[in-house]
Amino acid sequence: MGKAPDVRHIARCACGEVELEMIGIPIVSVVCHCDDCQTGFLQLETLPGATPILDAACGTPCVLYRNDRVTCTKGAELLEGRKIRERSATSRLVATCCNSAMLMRLDDIRHWTPVYRDRFVGDALALEMRINTQFKPEGIALPADMASHPSIPLRFIARLISARIAMTLAYSAASSPSPCLRPMSTAGCSG
Repeated sequence: MGKAPDVRHIARCACGEVELEMIGIPIVSVVCHCDDCQTGFLQLETLPGATPILDAACGTPCVLYRNDRVTCTKGAELLEGRKIRERSATSRLVATCCNSAMLMRLDDIRHWTPVYRDRFVGDALALEMRINTQFKPEGIALPADMASHPSIPLRFIARLISARIAMTLAYSAASSPSPCLRPMSTAGCSG
């Protein structure tokens, strides 16, 4: 996870009314097979006009960025958080204009934001690993396209820790409160 704050990626809803900007190199790019991702995205895929999110192996391709590196540049008022359970810490934000799933917000103090890979404009970022594959449905074969892990691998955890340290140091040097120390709002996408 080197320094590259000038690297920018754009994610856009299907109709173009909502746009996100991600700055820098992502923490990691994964396909998650956890039960919550499968349940949440199967629900979202039933919305009128929604596009499929889960891949053929029932995984959710997403790119994780530090919270301070994700900004909604257009249409924040169109984002609506959806939870699979009332007390869930995870909200899946959908662009209500076209029911495109855009990103997840973690209502606790986690310091990362998963952005759905299929929403990226231009060349898609390469996926690095499949995680939580122990939860994939029976009878579904995992493609041999990348490393697959039954749970969360140490490499994934190490990258999250490294990102948290970098984010904390950046905000310590700037003498401003770190966005990783406060809960994220589901009302808009600016953290």
